[in-house]
Amino acid sequence: MGRVKPLLPLALLAVALGASRAPQDPLAPPAPLDGDERVHVGALDDLECARCHAEVAAEWAATLHAYAWQDGFYQEELEGRRKPQSCWGCHVPEPVHVTGLDAKPVAREAGRELGVTCVACHQGPDGEMLGPRGAPTDAHATRRAETFLGAGTNDLCASCHATFVGPVIGVSRDFAGSARAAAGGTCVECHMAEVERAFAVTPAEDGGEPTASPVRKGRSHALQTPRDPAFLRRAFGLSAALESGRAVLRVENRTGHRVPGLIGREVALEATLLGADGAELGTLELEFDATLPLETDETRALEFGGPGARLRVRGRHVDPRLLRPVDFLELELALE
Repeated sequence: MGRVKPLLPLALLAVALGASRAPQDPLAPPAPLDGDERVHVGALDDLECARCHAEVAAEWAATLHAYAWQDGFYQEELEGRRKPQSCWGCHVPEPVHVTGLDAKPVAREAGRELGVTCVACHQGPDGEMLGPRGAPTDAHATRRAETFLGAGTNDLCASCHATFVGPVIGVSRDFAGSARAAAGGTCVECHMAEVERAFAVTPAEDGGEPTASPVRKGRSHALQTPRDPAFLRRAFGLSAALESGRAVLRVENRTGHRVPGLIGREVALEATLLGADGAELGTLELEFDATLPLETDETRALEFGGPGARLRVRGRHVDPRLLRPVDFLELELALE
């Protein structure tokens, strides 16, 4: 449902698509945040994959996958838990294609500081490296796998992200029943930006020029998360309209799962009604958290007590891992 803080008389209703829409930002590499305590894992010399896949490994090393074990928020959550080992499997997993996508991930003993490693997702049952192409290489055996193609990728993500434990909400379960999934949508289309590049560069043994693999289309491993303001803006479809002489803001969940997806995370959208002269006529605020989220495929609306010329919309995000709230949205929508 979400919490609403009105400063004018308020009613909640579903409205038709408004005449004015918020623009959709292009998906860009995640931006560093002021107050983000996360660190770059940095131990790439100990990661065998980085020898040939340096660019991909560098992207991964700055993500929550790489930081999954070292994350201070995660370590604090483990303190005092009766069975902390129930969380380990998803934070330092053995290769999930080996232990089984439908089975609970198994925690590994070695290299836990590297979190969710390359092999956790890419290593197959026979030691081969799985991917969307299975292009041959002298470095290791390869195989094309359905879990790296289209909707099959959702099964790979769900091996961990369907779990409800501690503060974690299994958003993959939401997505499996969403309209977006039914239309062929995938987790990676939102969380892994499309890129075109050589995905491997083989160092020369004799000190000569390294050999790059062919340039191909693929996905960035710099995972997009709500901690990036530009990415969080994409979660909401916003439209404004005059309905029966009243200003209405419509908020559409575009993610394919509930928002937010973590206990302790809060998202607030503040709408201020402006007159033709710019005067503020009133403000409404809609808040979402784990107890009152914006549900999968849900649309909510705020109705003001009268008309206006524009709606100014601001968004604020509170993340338990960040030192301070982050403003992720500010725009104005015309009312017609």
